[in-house]
Amino acid sequence: MKDRPVVLLSAYGCEPHKGSEGGVGWNWALQLAKGSEVHVVTREARRPAVEAFLNEHGLDNPKFIYVELPQWTLKFKETNLGMNIYYMFWQLACWWECRSLVDKLEVDIAHHVSFMSLTRGSFVPFLGVKSVIGPIGGLQTVPKAAKPVIRSRIMEAIRTVAVKFFRFNPVGLLTAWKADLLVMANGANQRFMPKAIRDKAVTGLQIGTPIITARPCPDLEGPIVFHWSGRFVDHKGLEILIRAVDHLKTRFPGSSKDVRVVVSGSGPLEEFYRNLIGELGLEDAFEFLGWVTLDEMNAIWDRSHAFVFTSLRETTGMALQEAMMREVAPIVIDNGGPGEMVTDESGIKVAGENIEELVSHLANAMMDLAQNPARGIEMGVKARERALKHYSWDAVGSQMLDLYRALLDGQKPELK
Repeated sequence: MKDRPVVLLSAYGCEPHKGSEGGVGWNWALQLAKGSEVHVVTREARRPAVEAFLNEHGLDNPKFIYVELPQWTLKFKETNLGMNIYYMFWQLACWWECRSLVDKLEVDIAHHVSFMSLTRGSFVPFLGVKSVIGPIGGLQTVPKAAKPVIRSRIMEAIRTVAVKFFRFNPVGLLTAWKADLLVMANGANQRFMPKAIRDKAVTGLQIGTPIITARPCPDLEGPIVFHWSGRFVDHKGLEILIRAVDHLKTRFPGSSKDVRVVVSGSGPLEEFYRNLIGELGLEDAFEFLGWVTLDEMNAIWDRSHAFVFTSLRETTGMALQEAMMREVAPIVIDNGGPGEMVTDESGIKVAGENIEELVSHLANAMMDLAQNPARGIEMGVKARERALKHYSWDAVGSQMLDLYRALLDGQKPELK
């Protein structure tokens, strides 16, 4: 194998100083460039930000190939269905553009990183070189116990059917069949795949998170502060936290009076959540801050004793990774990626057979840390250790390069 393999990286989302998909593609490009020659295929719309960053930092690796559809096709992106159509044609345009580049650039591996969802397919397995897809997410479903808090039940049911019947998705299935290696973010993403496809998969490599400074030890004498962050949509599970605080206040009226929940974020269900809090008489327990600046978020982390992550079908959870890196003890729903990322030493996982149990168990977890704040501090230390070892961009980038080497050497790729 070459000392530095040549990698063609498909990243629809790829832009510096961005979060979500844009940040995912960008950080993979930078990390993989540490051990390979990377050529990133992304949209023309990314060019200004990408080229400005490369010029500012004097980088010649990674390099970029920009592919764009005609201007009139952008109107398709205005709806979910239209976005899928746009993305499919963008993938076809990338395949057409890259067919000749594979030989010209002497590409060893074609790797798809964005979008992270396998259901939409990818062009990289059809270029005639070794191909890698992932980390793959998006195949988690809402646990049965939490379904009563789902408001958009028809849309959620349609999504669940699409996930469970992945084996009948011709685009995703053909991509998976043709790929040489599938990198699964968590075990939930394998449940609905045929065995022959599962056999070519490795499981447990997440997207990464930047290494950031741990927050100082919070005040253990004042109120116990729980932080929740995210969009106000049903599958993010904020209603479960609200009902858990109500349960906690009812069951532990004395011990719970100094519990505070700081909520950062916004979204379409904000009025519903605020009204629910009012109906339950919990106004004094909740503090809504909306979307906050970086400095404001840092201040929230500094006073937080724990981070409550109630997302119900998450692949990873960037806010969860940040909490762990910040040394803030996480409480998560035991489902999908978060349930695998958090251990009993580094946080608390809650589950239940029904919504009442789920709410009760979350309330118990919160009260446990409220009554034993030193335990939360210890969990936070373990959470940071785990994040540094497994979830920093340096760590996941190194693991992916190891998978490349094994694949090119004809060995079975495995995560260490």
